[in-house]
Amino acid sequence: MKYVVTKAEMQSADYYTSDELGLSSAVLMERAALGAADEICKRFGTDGAPVRVCIVCGSGNNGGDGFALGRILNERGFFVHFFMAGEAQKASKANELQRKILSNLGLAVSTGQPVEEYDIIVDAVFGTGLGRNIEGAYRDVIRSLNEKKGFKVALDIPSGICADSGKELGCAFLADLTVTFGFYKWGQLLYPGKSFCGEIICKDIGITEKSFGGRLPVGRMTEKTDMSLLPKRVPDSHKGTYKKAGVIAGSEKMGGAAVLCSRAAMKTGVGYVKVMSHFSNRDLVLSHTPEALMYIYGDYTAHPLEKLRDCSAVAMGPGIGVSEEMKELLEALFEKYDSTLILDADAINLMAKYPSLKEGLKKYASKIKGKSRRVVLTPHKREFVRFCGVSFGEDFLAEHKKALETAKEYDAVIVLKDAVTRIYTPEGTVYINTTGNPGMSTAGSGDVLTGILAGLSAQMEDAAMAAVLSVYIHGLCGDLAAEEGNPYSMTATDMAEALKFVLREGA
Repeated sequence: MKYVVTKAEMQSADYYTSDELGLSSAVLMERAALGAADEICKRFGTDGAPVRVCIVCGSGNNGGDGFALGRILNERGFFVHFFMAGEAQKASKANELQRKILSNLGLAVSTGQPVEEYDIIVDAVFGTGLGRNIEGAYRDVIRSLNEKKGFKVALDIPSGICADSGKELGCAFLADLTVTFGFYKWGQLLYPGKSFCGEIICKDIGITEKSFGGRLPVGRMTEKTDMSLLPKRVPDSHKGTYKKAGVIAGSEKMGGAAVLCSRAAMKTGVGYVKVMSHFSNRDLVLSHTPEALMYIYGDYTAHPLEKLRDCSAVAMGPGIGVSEEMKELLEALFEKYDSTLILDADAINLMAKYPSLKEGLKKYASKIKGKSRRVVLTPHKREFVRFCGVSFGEDFLAEHKKALETAKEYDAVIVLKDAVTRIYTPEGTVYINTTGNPGMSTAGSGDVLTGILAGLSAQMEDAAMAAVLSVYIHGLCGDLAAEEGNPYSMTATDMAEALKFVLREGA
């Protein structure tokens, strides 16, 4: 996992590194500039004609990074043209120092807008500190840079992108490469900011975990090395070693949900998958997943859910509908079950429709507390709005705050599904997923995720980490399906089938 920081967290870490650890801002700026220069040099050699570089700098420290970068590129044989977009009289001390160095070296800084053509255009106007919409002359500069040809590089974050939410503040620089420093920022990973960043490279400049002074950021970012956290296959095992997962899915007209969910669960390596569905889905489920143990709705009335009580995790919701019968089934689950419970789709809609079920959810979470098991809710944004009973519109920060509050209130892990899915824990940690593609916006995709989550939660003690890995793996399956086929034609079945290749990483 890598840390993901807000603007305030990054500023605090920056100050702590300088004031408490003794690594001066000038040193940090030089290391940032060197890191960015290295990335540019990887992509552009200087063997032939000089590479023409335009660097547009603001009056803050981001502009100082830009001036230092240009100086280093000039030393390495690039032809660099410096522009000052900000007001010199309002410049930070670090910015003034860098311009003084340029002056001492005989390098001029122009004002106004670049009019020539360049091979590389570097945005060092605002950085992460921006908190208002870009207007006036600054807006004209950013728009002019976007219209120019050339490889575009943003330092730390594209100017015009909110570092905390990814919101476009009036207009924003459209980068091919963003070189960020110390840690990834929220706004780089969330849309629309993510689409302005291009490739993102994070450079170590000396701001480390120690720079947080013991107050660690709430944000984490999943990465490939996290696949090592998957449960291992052991030589002296049998099917009971890998536990049992339960799936409650599918109505009379939604049998595919039960198929997709159970197939995905089975392919996670869990020993057994027990499926409860409508009687009309029996042959359908068994024809696609003959390894599953099949049960029918209605059997639970005499002996409520006895067949699922030995499952280490049960997922309920895909395609079940919001009938009175399903309400009673969820109530019985709260009463009779006592392990990890994953509630998806219509299970969440049931709680929105019948508020008494929310109290049942709280009691259930309290019942299993301390047993290394958890409730996991997996709503998409509209389901989350229904569950909370409040709309957030396009206000990411309000939605984010409510998700943190809801996870704590219900003592539940919340997988908030979106183009960039986020996993919220009751302890206040938020994991940001980094895999997936637009081709996953297709029917049944969420059913596959629920199945993966059921299978991994059954095998792992830490339900929160099972959720984090499930979302990451689900995205990898989508990426592989798109690579093997295309984002237009891929289906949820393709994602489920990709599991057998994706999980090689954790074998």
